Amino acid sequence: MTEHTLGWIQLILVQYPTIAPIIFIVAHTLMAAFFLPCSPMTLLAGALWGSSGLVISIIAAMLSSITTFLLSRSFLKSKIENVLVFRYPKITFLFDQAKLHDWKIIAISQLNPLVPASTLGYAFGLSPVTLKRYTLFSFIFMLPLQFLYVLTGDSVIGFFVSGDHWGMPVMLSSLVVVILIFGKRFYRKICHLIGVENGP
Repeated sequence: MTEHTLGWIQLILVQYPTIAPIIFIVAHTLMAAFFLPCSPMTLLAGALWGSSGLVISIIAAMLSSITTFLLSRSFLKSKIENVLVFRYPKITFLFDQAKLHDWKIIAISQLNPLVPASTLGYAFGLSPVTLKRYTLFSFIFMLPLQFLYVLTGDSVIGFFVSGDHWGMPVMLSSLVVVILIFGKRFYRKICHLIGVENGP
């Protein structure tokens, strides 16, 4: 059943090589705009396009980040601020720290798997950080988790389709689970290493 479904999806991707990535990027951006978690989309990119899905996923993530940043910095500013402060009371910490640490706050936010990436653009749109610096450092520091998730999606789907050795999918999936479980501890270590006492 799984192989049949994957084969059907693969056929669609082959028939519509241009439209499929565009639909993916639009869906990713809409999910971010509505505060929905986007990590599953990163795994999906690896499952659908393999290692080349990394490029598609990064484009989608960057477009989502820029879109939410601009929405937060424009006519939706007051509404977004109310939503974020209500959902994440400690978000005000980010606004204060962004004045002092700038790129370091962007770095630890992007490297923390527990911080919903779909809210980062909105949050930094309310901070003093400029769009240029947010875009640059977001791109740099989102790469590790993007690479890990896309590679995991690719290896897991390859295991189901071609019966590849189970070692790589299990190892990568386990690594993702470990990062999610111990994410807070990793996050604190990263904060300490780059000179930020506490993360947002």
